[in-house]
Amino acid sequence: MLKPTRTVLALATGSLVLGLVAAGAAGADEGPGQELPPREIIVGVQPWPSDPGAYPEDRYALGRVVSKGPLKVRSKPTTHSQSLGYVYPRSRVEIACKKYGENVGGNRVWYRLAERDGAGANGSGRTDRAASYEKERWVSARYVKNLSEVRYCR
Repeated sequence: MLKPTRTVLALATGSLVLGLVAAGAAGADEGPGQELPPREIIVGVQPWPSDPGAYPEDRYALGRVVSKGPLKVRSKPTTHSQSLGYVYPRSRVEIACKKYGENVGGNRVWYRLAERDGAGANGSGRTDRAASYEKERWVSARYVKNLSEVRYCR
């Protein structure tokens, strides 16, 4: 049985209009990104030195952020702790150690980021354990792919 010409034309026109609307919405998504808050932490590894013994590979593990958006850096290994800033996708990070914490997307492991230069120092040149605990920065391992083996925190 043949369908009336009007019905066929209406269906063809409707699908064409829907296709154009979908293409316009997809093009609108590719515009400039959303402005990020000014609080940010950029944690990156400096370029590899030409001398193989110059970088302390045994000190920190390396990881790459695989989240779709900025990954929050927390003061403790839980999503309820204070947010200290962000790490951007595809950034390389130095990981000091790992620890079990709150479950995020089926993963209970959290990575403690390596301290920045001078973090944890109490002014006398030696590191103070209490000061280092105040400077802890944690990210969920759910959104960081470790590029080398990560040891557990002591």
